[in-house]
Amino acid sequence: MTNYSAAARTMDELMLELIEKGATIPPHVVSDLKSGRSLTNIWLRKTDDADIEMKTMTILQNVEMNLLSLAEVVGGVEYADGWQKKIGGAYLEEATSASPVPASKFVSGVPKGKHWVRVKKIELKAVRELDTLLGEFTLSALEQEDGYILIQGDKENVSAFLKAIRQIIGKNGE
Repeated sequence: MTNYSAAARTMDELMLELIEKGATIPPHVVSDLKSGRSLTNIWLRKTDDADIEMKTMTILQNVEMNLLSLAEVVGGVEYADGWQKKIGGAYLEEATSASPVPASKFVSGVPKGKHWVRVKKIELKAVRELDTLLGEFTLSALEQEDGYILIQGDKENVSAFLKAIRQIIGKNGE
């Protein structure tokens, strides 16, 4: 299986190095690399979708071509060849458990028009009157699998709740 994530990371490194050397990266290349990473994340979740893999491969190959051309201008042929080998090696890297499928940043279950904040449970351990505060500010809370609590409600109430929590945590010296 081709490791598009590793290749995109390697292209990121090349792009940063080119910027350090004074090169100007065209905006479409930066945008395409972001698109390639997004498609890679989608493809990691749906590995059986050939269309997504094809789009990912095409976008990343275009980014690679643009970055390597720029690398040749900035650092010469040998410099560009070295990076081409690094990128090629990254495509062939074995995907390991050290690079898991990234968790989705989408938070489901929040009604339209409501504001929300995610707070680590550890940060709220000192707050014993959490339920009282939630009721006072008419907010709802939902425990999530990743160790966070999703607190939702009207914008003003969420802000006031956070301010109250900060004051309580500050008084407890934490």
